[in-house]
Amino acid sequence: MIGAMRKLASCSHRLLLSALLSLVTTSVMPAAPDEETPLLRELEKVESHHAALCPGTAGQEDLGKTVANLADQIRAEIASRGSGPATVEVLNHLIFARLGIHGSPNLKDPCNLLPSRVLERKRGYCVGIAAVYLALAERLQLPIYAVATPSHVFLRYDDGNTRINIETLQSGANVSDEKYIREQRIPESSIRSGVFMRDLTADEFLAQVHNNLGVIYSERKDYEAAAREYEAALDLDSKLPAVLYNYGNDLLKTGSYRRAMRLFSKSLRLNPTDVWALNNRGLAYMKLGKPAKARRDFEEVLRIEPGFEEARRNLEALPSPP
Repeated sequence: MIGAMRKLASCSHRLLLSALLSLVTTSVMPAAPDEETPLLRELEKVESHHAALCPGTAGQEDLGKTVANLADQIRAEIASRGSGPATVEVLNHLIFARLGIHGSPNLKDPCNLLPSRVLERKRGYCVGIAAVYLALAERLQLPIYAVATPSHVFLRYDDGNTRINIETLQSGANVSDEKYIREQRIPESSIRSGVFMRDLTADEFLAQVHNNLGVIYSERKDYEAAAREYEAALDLDSKLPAVLYNYGNDLLKTGSYRRAMRLFSKSLRLNPTDVWALNNRGLAYMKLGKPAKARRDFEEVLRIEPGFEEARRNLEALPSPP
């Protein structure tokens, strides 16, 4: 029997910052010099609580000051350019050219998630780079949001009239919605119900951060710390498939098979073609002595993805039906 991979937003799944959502004007109003924006405050709390995962260097400027300084450097230029495409161009040039931040394939390195470390080391994965970009956009009062797919987070400028996608792993390239949907085979039902491909609130983006922290602790087998992060993520976004799946994986590993099955089922209601969630729910059913239900899940995996060898081996391990 084979368990499954983790989902990091996550560059897998998926703050109290509802006020930010009303700021959909393209005008750039200066923030007070000592004013910290809500998302930034929450990100600083995350960094403070999890600093031991990736210690900073001595004398490193704190995140708030860095974001404020960067915003001041481009505030006038953004105000003079005016349009949405020009605004995105200025931000992309700052993040990816002047600062030299680039994508990293290492999704298990916490230094690629915590925004201060992303700025210091000039690399991160999708959620880490998005955190830097969103904190800066919030400081400048720009309508830029995170957007989730089943296994990735990108950004979107959306002022109600103009929508520009920002792919942080391609230096801010404008990748179409259609390409994300096609390449990740996102179910139409999950798009219609708002699970994927919509602008996230700040709470929902922070849930992605907590989910990824949970995965980091899960990989270290610190399941108590991971559970705290998954619970924090669910408090912020109860309909995040990745955190339900990841939390279910830990419960499956630690023998809480019924709870694991329930979380996989919740995840599948949100993302019904997730073959890993189906496979692992099948494993939970096997442990619960429900081979018929396990068989249905493994067969559904192979219907969706015929080359899924883990599900094939799990199906072969089941006793023959009567």
